[in-house]
Amino acid sequence: MTTTTNVSYWKRLWCWTSSGSLSSDELEAVLDTKEVIESLRQGLASYKPNKPELYAQLQSKYPDQTKLLSVVQTLQNYMDIDCFKLWDIIQSYLCDISYGTPSNALKNIAFVDTRPTFLLPNIWNFYYSERLFLLKLLQFIIEMKDDSVHSYHKVFMKIYNDIKENIMESLINQFEKLITTAPPPRKIQNDFSSDTVRQEWAESNLREQLTILQTLLLLVSENSISDTLFNKLLSLFKKHNFGKNQGYNELLGETHRESYMRIMYMEICLFMVVMDGKLIKNLSSWIETTKQHVESELTKLEMNVEHSAMLITWMLLTLQSEQHSRLFESQYQHFGTVALRMHVFEFLQEMLSSSVFSDNSKCSKIARQRVFCLLNNLCDKFDGDGMLSHQPGIMQLCADLLKTPDIASQFWKLHKNDDNYGVVSLWNTALEYFPYNFNALSILAAALGQAGKCSVRNLIAELQNLPVYTEMYNPNAVPVMSLQSDDGIIGREYYPLGNPSYRIEPGSKATIMERKEGTMIHFRTPYSYWTVFNNEIEKALDRKQHHQHNISVTLERVYEGTKVLKGVLKALVEDNEIPKNLVVPSEGVFDMLVRFMRADEPALPLLVECLQVCTTLIPIFPKEIHMRLINTGLLPRVLNQKLSHVEYASGASFDTAAVGSYLITIEQPTGSYKFLGAYIDLLCAFHEISIDERITKDIILPGLILTLREVFPNVCGWRYRNTDERRCLLQRCAKFLTLVLQHSKDTNDSIELLKRTCVYSLLHTENALELLKIISVGNIQVERMMHNETNWTSGTGFHYLSTLQRCVALVMFALRLKSLVVENGDMTPLEHLIFAQNKQKDSLKVVPKVTSYINHAFNKNLPVLCCRLLKKFADSFQMSLFSSLDMTAYQVRVMFLDRLRDKYETIDLKVSILEFVATCVGKQPGLTEAFFMMNHEKAKADENNKDTPKSKTEPDDNFEGILGYMADYLGTVKSDAKLLHSPLLGCIMELFHALWKNNMQILVKKLRENPKFWEHMTSPLFSEIQPKLRTYAQIFNVLGIELFTSRDKLEPNLIEMLELFFDTDKKHLDTWIDYIFAFKGRTNIDEVIDKVPIWLGLLTSWKDFTTIFCKCLPICLNIAHKAKMVAPCMNALLIELDDLKDSRLVVILAELYVIMLANWKDDCFDNRKASAKQIDSLLTNTAIMYECLHPRAVRAILSIGTVAISSLDYEIKANSATAQSIIRSVTNINSIELENLFDDIKEVPKNEPKLNGNNTNENIPPVVLSLAMLEQCLDLYDDTFSGLSQWFQSSRFINKLLCCLQQCLQNRRHCHTSLAALRCLTAYARGPFSKDLLMSDVDQFLWLQLLPPKFDTNGGPLAWKPHEWWRVYAYSLDFISMMVMKHGQFFVSDAITFVGVHLEHLIEATLLPRQVFNIEALNLCASVLNLIVQLVKYESRWRIQNINSLIGIMRSISACFYQCVTLMLRSRRSSDPTLQASEESVSQAPSLLHRTLEVLHMSTLCLLAFSPDLLSLLADPGLDLERWQPLVELHFGAPKITYEPFPQLTFGTLLSAICLLTRSLNQSYQFEEGSGWRSPRGRRRASGGGGGGGGAGSSPEARRGGRSESLTSVSSAASGHALPALDDRLVGAALAATAALLASQALLAVRDPNVPSRHKQLVRRELGSELAPFHDFVRKRILCAAHGRPYLMRNKLDAWPLRSNEEEIKRIEEARKERNATNEEDDRPPPPPPKRVSHDSMREYILRKHYLDKCAQTPSKGPHSPVSHSTPTSDKKKEMSRSSKRVSWAETTRDNDDTFDTSLQDIEPVYSNLTDVQINNDEDYFHFMSVLFLYICQSEL
Repeated sequence: MTTTTNVSYWKRLWCWTSSGSLSSDELEAVLDTKEVIESLRQGLASYKPNKPELYAQLQSKYPDQTKLLSVVQTLQNYMDIDCFKLWDIIQSYLCDISYGTPSNALKNIAFVDTRPTFLLPNIWNFYYSERLFLLKLLQFIIEMKDDSVHSYHKVFMKIYNDIKENIMESLINQFEKLITTAPPPRKIQNDFSSDTVRQEWAESNLREQLTILQTLLLLVSENSISDTLFNKLLSLFKKHNFGKNQGYNELLGETHRESYMRIMYMEICLFMVVMDGKLIKNLSSWIETTKQHVESELTKLEMNVEHSAMLITWMLLTLQSEQHSRLFESQYQHFGTVALRMHVFEFLQEMLSSSVFSDNSKCSKIARQRVFCLLNNLCDKFDGDGMLSHQPGIMQLCADLLKTPDIASQFWKLHKNDDNYGVVSLWNTALEYFPYNFNALSILAAALGQAGKCSVRNLIAELQNLPVYTEMYNPNAVPVMSLQSDDGIIGREYYPLGNPSYRIEPGSKATIMERKEGTMIHFRTPYSYWTVFNNEIEKALDRKQHHQHNISVTLERVYEGTKVLKGVLKALVEDNEIPKNLVVPSEGVFDMLVRFMRADEPALPLLVECLQVCTTLIPIFPKEIHMRLINTGLLPRVLNQKLSHVEYASGASFDTAAVGSYLITIEQPTGSYKFLGAYIDLLCAFHEISIDERITKDIILPGLILTLREVFPNVCGWRYRNTDERRCLLQRCAKFLTLVLQHSKDTNDSIELLKRTCVYSLLHTENALELLKIISVGNIQVERMMHNETNWTSGTGFHYLSTLQRCVALVMFALRLKSLVVENGDMTPLEHLIFAQNKQKDSLKVVPKVTSYINHAFNKNLPVLCCRLLKKFADSFQMSLFSSLDMTAYQVRVMFLDRLRDKYETIDLKVSILEFVATCVGKQPGLTEAFFMMNHEKAKADENNKDTPKSKTEPDDNFEGILGYMADYLGTVKSDAKLLHSPLLGCIMELFHALWKNNMQILVKKLRENPKFWEHMTSPLFSEIQPKLRTYAQIFNVLGIELFTSRDKLEPNLIEMLELFFDTDKKHLDTWIDYIFAFKGRTNIDEVIDKVPIWLGLLTSWKDFTTIFCKCLPICLNIAHKAKMVAPCMNALLIELDDLKDSRLVVILAELYVIMLANWKDDCFDNRKASAKQIDSLLTNTAIMYECLHPRAVRAILSIGTVAISSLDYEIKANSATAQSIIRSVTNINSIELENLFDDIKEVPKNEPKLNGNNTNENIPPVVLSLAMLEQCLDLYDDTFSGLSQWFQSSRFINKLLCCLQQCLQNRRHCHTSLAALRCLTAYARGPFSKDLLMSDVDQFLWLQLLPPKFDTNGGPLAWKPHEWWRVYAYSLDFISMMVMKHGQFFVSDAITFVGVHLEHLIEATLLPRQVFNIEALNLCASVLNLIVQLVKYESRWRIQNINSLIGIMRSISACFYQCVTLMLRSRRSSDPTLQASEESVSQAPSLLHRTLEVLHMSTLCLLAFSPDLLSLLADPGLDLERWQPLVELHFGAPKITYEPFPQLTFGTLLSAICLLTRSLNQSYQFEEGSGWRSPRGRRRASGGGGGGGGAGSSPEARRGGRSESLTSVSSAASGHALPALDDRLVGAALAATAALLASQALLAVRDPNVPSRHKQLVRRELGSELAPFHDFVRKRILCAAHGRPYLMRNKLDAWPLRSNEEEIKRIEEARKERNATNEEDDRPPPPPPKRVSHDSMREYILRKHYLDKCAQTPSKGPHSPVSHSTPTSDKKKEMSRSSKRVSWAETTRDNDDTFDTSLQDIEPVYSNLTDVQINNDEDYFHFMSVLFLYICQSEL
């Protein structure tokens, strides 16, 4: 891009060009402009000189920028630049420090330090960096224009064609200006407040010189240079003495030596390339023209080493000219001689090894190619006798050249030539002298071994068949038979190596020649290089023959040979092919390593090469190398392999072995770390190849410990011989640590230990500080470092950036894997260093330095990686990232968000920025405000001034910040859904999702003001579905969250979209259901770990959406909607459960079905028969795969089974095969769970972690759910399925269940399991299989285990609380009661034994309401009384077996009755403080009173068993009154609070209870008469409408408002308010039982001859006065109400025999038909109820009541099978069981385990056949009791 004054922002142009992120057209639009082309052509000359008169124009153009203008004025004193260009430079600088364009750059001045001392040096440095970027961009274009692989080479070629005219002259002129420019005066140091500014200028000048020389080298390698330009260029070289004498040497120090040496090498290379002569057309004339300038330099007296290369180059050039070649012997041969005397080859070697030619750039390739051609020419012309190979340095130089694959390829082509084969003559000479001169051939072979596979294959062929064997001639050892000239014949066999590996046969030819070293013999028998190499290894390993040879020479030979072997093996290992002849040398290398590692002064270079050979072979033989190295003592080791990662990180049980010894004693003093680097390479190779646990623990783990404890923390502080080695070692460490942390596949325990050790060390040790030091260098320093590099696209600088990236990745890995080593989320030292609280002491400034990399110009991946690191910071730390950034909100927006608008910015960086913004939402409020431009001060000002009229309309800033991009997204997706594949749009949708997920929708309030917002947001749902997009899942999540948060305040547009989506006519719902459950995009390929697949994410989002819309959808869903959603889910679940390829999918599908089942219940079963079969299949597959399922899937499937079995009971029972299959599957599941439970019980329980005082694990164990499902199953089966008893016996399920209870009952951890098992046993006892329990020794399993444990309120989570044990105890009592009820005399003995064992605890439970008045206590008391009610039927047996328990229990029951009456009397008065303890007790008051009344009723029934029969007292003259003991004292006072343990029951207590109950029943009758509720029709309506029983369905306030106060004569004890609203049937039953007990005891007292007459009279008088309310109730509510209910008219007749009445049966059938009809048509008027026939008698109804009471005592399902609290179940069974029994205390079931809200809405049973009989029996019984009491009071008995 360009500015108005034609100055380009070159840094940004470089970024766009080098990143490769733009298309060719985009790059052409950026670069191929007139301004850019002209600037590239002119180079540094494009910065025009200063014109002082233009400053006034600049000042008038920007009058308000006074500070910047003063900076311009100061800079012009030191920079000869036009002021307008300088202004553009300042604008570009303001862009560079954050972002933006030069046109809006002045906005950035708001957050820039405008002090001159800050701006001046920074703008100065920026200007010189811009100059360098300009030159580097030109060099990059010229370098890549011919590279056909580069994507921009056509654009570059076009640009080059535009600028190539006079470009060479322009560059030379720029170079001239650079070397002649004077440094700035010393005054600049004061103006800039910087002592280094002049030195920085000198460094910039050197960099610019080098860059221009590099560009010239590229040009002259392709184009000829004119003699004039060459002479000028040479004169410039001589002017500054080839870079060594700059005009500002006083500013340069020793640290700058490398910089000017680079210039010197580049100038020499430039000279050599120009002198190549291939591009010079008229060579002779060109030489003549340039001869004077060149030879004047080459013939001066004082020459430097660099002149040697010029001498030999000029000499070879003159030989190419016929005219000048004649002067060779007289003149130019001397040049060559001088060059050889000056060691020209060593100089060339130094030149090629310098940083400027070792960076793999095109310049380095040009230099190497030129030197290679030079050597070829020299060898062709002067190496005929092979003497050139003896020149010092030539072999090493040739080897260095042959490492390059291109040059090696040329070498092998020359090798095929017969003449003019160049450097091949050096190779031939080396062959000729081998093995006498072992090193020469080895050096060349090692170089060729590094040049690629093709070169290695040729090399192997050569080395396998060496033609000549050379050694010093020894006449005594080698007899020569005939000698002609130099050739002779060997007389006898000869072994040159001293062993049979190489044999010279007799008659073989040999050549004997005199050499400089002596007489040598050359055998012509072919042999292999590896044979000689093996011999050298054997000599080195042979301790006994050391005196026969020089060991140092041998080791040197082995060293050179090992390098050859390493290069060959490295090329062959990739194809897994190792020739047999290389096996023995490889074995020998291992032996050398082991042998010489123990030497007093180990030859470390040799050991390095041996270790590298081991590393090379690891990909093929990892286990073999492990076995060879592990016990050598060379590698570090861990002595104890059973320690934790913390101990390993601290260095416990760690031995550094020889590696640590070498590091301390050899490498650190010398500053060279080659062996350590080779060792780390070995570790990397092992980690990449093998996951074997032995290798990991024996080699990799010790290496990791050494790296983390000794190397990585110190790598930046050690002394180095070469700074490049520091970077290399750091790169190795970073690579190894990254490999350890990023390993994700095929993990095992040792790999996890490796990770934990590494993560812990990076988080907690000094490695944290070192790691942060590396990444906190900052972009400014990194870019300055890159400016000093010779090549910006490869080389050491490029590798350093790669290391920096790895270190950033290490921080991310450490933070991501923190949970492996930190359990509770505490801050680690690494995190403390990142977020240092004290900014003054925070020297690292990690967050700002990391943020600065977003402006990085040399590696496009570094800004992306750092954005991701910032995202990790934002997500992981509960600290403000905004405060750590130390930026203003505007600067943050410019830094990050402005890049989103730049079409030339990389997509990866934009995506990273959007992900960072999305993460900040909900995590970083400060940054969220900055991104969304939330200006609170502006908002307050706008609110204060909202009524003030504005004279000028202000521009709308609504969509500034991130909102603008979000608005663009809405418009884009609406226009074309296919655009959703853009990663940017996906990230913006993720941002919407983050806003809703974190409940921050207010941030897009302005977007939502658009009435079509939801239409745009949801438009992808109504377009063609695009595959592999997360957008859809996010939209469903957003819709679900919006539904949940808005509820009844949904926006109209959203409702429209939801209606459209769920419209069954539009097919949108069908399409999405089909797509979701088709799992599109699912593959068998391994998915990325820690990333949910798109198809699974969509299903999960649909599940969440379903969870919410089932509750909050504003539109009603019909059966069709539900069927479309339920059926595919169940089908998919069955398929996945059958395959079980992905357990995650089973979990989500099962939970989704549970959600729909919980909300829609029976609507989920559209085809009930098919659903029953599906449930059968589901449970069958679950039983098979049970142990492979995820716990969440288990819970969900068990819940599905429980509800489905309850709902589909009829369909299951109708199909015997299905029913039996289900019970077998359910039993198998329970057996598995019980076996798992036994294993769990055996383990030592660990204290569960607590969070805020509560257990964090609140999940119900699966065994509880499975037992609840079995309970539902058992309730289904009746006597027709008795055959299943054999199944239970064969599976021994009852034994397992009893064993489970025996183990669990006393264990607090398994409290829920115990409850579920007891409920299951109760259901089993109630069913047709209960006989099995009689043979299971229940008493042996349970009686002792049911003894209460010790209670400790402060005992932690594993200690019992009293109320918890009460529930368990109550359920066990219910089970025993059911067994007694079901099996009677067969089980009563065991039950009596239980009472005897638990007598003390049963008495305590019976009296519990006296101490604790809550629902748990009442439930336990009721369970005890339930058991006693069953046991009193066997009183005689009880009395015989354990009379003490009988007496104790009955005393406690009497006291319980007394307490219940007391509590009910207190409950009348709402002012009683004991009943107003808390809101909870107030809310539970009706439930508590209801339960108290039940306890009262049961207590009365128990006491009645010990009171004489009422009819016997009236009609049996032979009744033995002496056998009946009175239960009631003759005391008539109201019951009072007493502290006696067993208060005595009195007549006053009974009378108070009767009066209280009468008053409550009277209110119910009075209310019901007005509403007609007590008619059969009204009762049917009440039950069909779901009203509460006995008026509980209507509010207590309505009751009190409608009651009558007609009863004026009431007992003083029962005066005042009546009881709260209760079930009138329960009240009636309790009243009947209490009245019967009172009448029985009163008759017993009156008829007892031992009772004084005075007492009898007192009884009659008190009964007559205190029972007035009861008599009044009977008279007004029963007898006198007949006119309102004519069907209840009584006709008093004599006794009538009780027989079946056919008419009554018919009426009942008619009533049943009417009930069915009224269920279908509720609007028809109610028909009259069936009337009683005239001959019905009261006695008949009394007898019927006794008969029905007896029937009510038979077992029933309802009250004894409370449904599991953990699974939803239908209420149908409860309703059926209640309606099928006689009204009694047992009819109202105990409340739910956890909540008791349902007791407020007791469900009235539906109308049944005996409803009228029940009504009439109750009322006739009250009439009978009234008559009886009057009879007692008025008659002498």
